[in-house]
Amino acid sequence: MQTRIDPLRPIIDLTAAPPRVIGVLSDSHVPFRLDALPRAALDLLRGCDLILHAGDLEDVRLIDQLARIAPVYTVRGNIHWSYSTGTHDLDQPEAITLKLGPRTLWMTHGHLSFGYTMVDKAIQFARRPTLDAVNRTIITRLDRARPPEADIVVFGHSHNPCIERRAGVLFFNPGAIVGTEHFRGESRRPSIGRLTFDDQGGVTPEILILPV
Repeated sequence: MQTRIDPLRPIIDLTAAPPRVIGVLSDSHVPFRLDALPRAALDLLRGCDLILHAGDLEDVRLIDQLARIAPVYTVRGNIHWSYSTGTHDLDQPEAITLKLGPRTLWMTHGHLSFGYTMVDKAIQFARRPTLDAVNRTIITRLDRARPPEADIVVFGHSHNPCIERRAGVLFFNPGAIVGTEHFRGESRRPSIGRLTFDDQGGVTPEILILPV
């Protein structure tokens, strides 16, 4: 059940039946960079109780495709419009909070605002930070922005998979369906993520690399 206290930042209470396995993906960029979601990604999502997409869908029709596997929650990214299909993700919330029994998960794309995006672009061209440095910057911002009760933060945007814990909070980036090529010569293979919960509320995060 989705309780819309704020339409841009809804709270979803799944305490009555919390998911055991959550599939997580981000930055699919279909059809701008990929014609369709890879079959390998869809196969890895089968068996999940819930699917989260952390933004940059571009083609919101992917939501219906994913919903055939499991219920789906999405957030908007910083690239909202698919010029190929004329669809956009502006109707998606900026962030969502999932109440999962003893755990609270907060998901947002990671760019936080257009202003941050422009600052980040300038820094990238001037300082050429590594992909991991970009993730660290995003995590620091999200740690300040997250609801105080959130102990799991899911994000995307950097196209760089990441599992990091800070002061009891898990920060999880599944990487990008499209992978990434970086101007420092770094690259990351396409990937998705999975969060598996046990009966005590413990969570095991995994990065699942897709075949190319």
